[in-house]
Amino acid sequence: MSEELPKRLFKEGEEPRVTQINNNCRIDYIIRKFQAWLPKELDVVKKDPVFHLIFKLHENGLGYSARVIHNFLCRELVTFLQHELWFVFTRRPLRFSLQEFHAVTGFECDTHISLKEFEEWKYDGGFWSKVLRRKDGTITLFNLWTKDKEAVKKWRNADRIRLVYLAIILCVVLARDEKANIPLKYIAVVMDLDRVRRYPWGVAAYDLLCKSIAKNRSQLKEKTTSYVLMASHPLWKKLDKGFKDGPRCINWMGAAKVSYEEIIRLEEIITPRDDIYPYISLTGNYDVVKAQAFRRDDDVEDDRINVLMEMIKKGHDFSEHVWETEENEVISLSLDDESAVNDEASVNRGKKRLPDRGMEKRKHKVLASGAKQAPFNEDMKAFMTQLFKHSFSGIEQRIQKQMAETFEQMRTELKQSRKEASVEVELGEPSPTKPSTSQAPLRRSTRGVNKH
Repeated sequence: MSEELPKRLFKEGEEPRVTQINNNCRIDYIIRKFQAWLPKELDVVKKDPVFHLIFKLHENGLGYSARVIHNFLCRELVTFLQHELWFVFTRRPLRFSLQEFHAVTGFECDTHISLKEFEEWKYDGGFWSKVLRRKDGTITLFNLWTKDKEAVKKWRNADRIRLVYLAIILCVVLARDEKANIPLKYIAVVMDLDRVRRYPWGVAAYDLLCKSIAKNRSQLKEKTTSYVLMASHPLWKKLDKGFKDGPRCINWMGAAKVSYEEIIRLEEIITPRDDIYPYISLTGNYDVVKAQAFRRDDDVEDDRINVLMEMIKKGHDFSEHVWETEENEVISLSLDDESAVNDEASVNRGKKRLPDRGMEKRKHKVLASGAKQAPFNEDMKAFMTQLFKHSFSGIEQRIQKQMAETFEQMRTELKQSRKEASVEVELGEPSPTKPSTSQAPLRRSTRGVNKH
């Protein structure tokens, strides 16, 4: 059964430890900044029906636990899914998809919302309209509140309110640095506050988080001691145990600092009877397994995840399951150049390198697309090329090995044959291979004796 399931990124008990995870999401910093600079405009944004959740997080004092985040990242399951993450905790599989992200944050995560309607804006003569007309994209929050702090106060109130929205969106929701340029597409969105509330901020934030995890995955493999994560994941204390409907972030407060040993101990004391839910939704644990609103047009399937979900559905006990680990290296040859194979085969035979995960993804994409996939398109060509090259490489190595062994055996037999022939000549016995050479000297010697 283990061969049908995804594999862990690291072997259980061998997860790397880090000393620091930098967090770019700074709720407290942004709120204090605008509380002192533009307090009235900040109060307007606090009452927004969508963004008031962010201020609730600040009010509840939710903290940041780097070790909890790191431990989950090290327990990731490697899959072919592009918009879905799986982890294991106490050996149980847990999913973190757009559905779970929506359940926690409450942000709009409907992937079917068209973004074209947010590209249009009406010129109103204000500061942000002038920025959009220039289309230079060189405005940063840092410059506005350092170099142009007093000038901003003289803006129209609508432009000042838009500035606060942009700060919350960029530095909190999307965890961008205040020194980075403000994307023009987000300036266009805040030109209409009704559109701000309809925009799928949850999709943008979740995708950014997934990219950050994917980037750090390779750093974890290299056993780095620190890295940056573009999101905030606090360790919370539940307020209302009966809370069901609504974003879960508003029902938690505080944070606790935990050690690696405490997390390991927590895994040890949890029993199969304790509840750990693999899926959560806005309405409750396990209420919804797959919501269509969160599906993507470019989603691919992973047969191993389908098997895993079926096991979860049947109540499989994973407490004794030993998750296999993804191989860090595989025996392979670089086959980018056909001549390189012939020149370097004897030198690099058995050389190890990281597996080509891109080829595996292309293979899965080709197989999952079925009849809709056009025959021998670019993905198919790339996959088939690498497949044949890897196959021929293995055949070539086996033939070379067999030929080398055959030649070695022939050379040994030839040496042995020559040795035996030499021994026969020394004993004065005629050699069966060259009788004339051995007999001629004997006849000359006989004639010499008769003359005397």
